[in-house]
Amino acid sequence: MKFLLRFRRALKQSGRNLGFSLLEQIIILVMIGILATIAAPGWNSFVQNRELNVAQEQVQMGIKQAQHLAKMQRIPYNFVIHDNTGRVEWGISPENRSPIEWKSAGTLIRLDDKQTTFRKNTKLNQWFLVLDDDGALSGQLGRVTMCIKSSQNPSDCTRLQKCVIMSTLLGTTRRGEWHNQQRDDRFNCY
Repeated sequence: MKFLLRFRRALKQSGRNLGFSLLEQIIILVMIGILATIAAPGWNSFVQNRELNVAQEQVQMGIKQAQHLAKMQRIPYNFVIHDNTGRVEWGISPENRSPIEWKSAGTLIRLDDKQTTFRKNTKLNQWFLVLDDDGALSGQLGRVTMCIKSSQNPSDCTRLQKCVIMSTLLGTTRRGEWHNQQRDDRFNCY
C-alpha cells in the first residue's frame, strides 16, 4: 500500500502523463488490421473445414445408429438425407415411415447430387439407405457427398468436399474426401 502512495506522489511531482500518444495508438491499430487481414482467410478455411468434418461425422454416426436400431428391434431401418431449402438434414426411421426428427448437418453444408449415389426418392428429393434387420445394407452400395456452399452461387459446391461411403453389403462405412484425380471415371470423393 505504501508503494502505491509513493508511486502516486511521484507521478504528481513529475507532471508527466504516462499514456500513449495518438501516433502510437494509430500504429498499433494499423498493425492489428494487417494481422487480421492476413489471418482472416486462414480462419475462414479452418471454420469451413471443421463444419464439413462435423457433418461427415454426424452422417456416418447416423448410419451406424440406424444399423444399431435395426439390429436391436429386428426390423429394417432407413437412413434418409435431403437438402431442405438449402439446409442439409438427415434422419432415421423404421422402413416405410418418415423420420420423426430431422437433424441438421450444418449451415454451410450442401449435398453434391452429382457425386451422391444413395438411392433417391425423386418425389421427396431424398436420398436413402435401407438397412435390414441385421443392420446390413439392403440394396445398392453408395455414397453421400457433402460440400461447402460456394459464396458466389449457394447451389454450387466448392472443391472442399467430404463423403461417407457405404462400402460393403454388410454395412461397413468409411469416410472419404476430395481428390483431383477421379476414381471410376466419375467420383472425386473417395
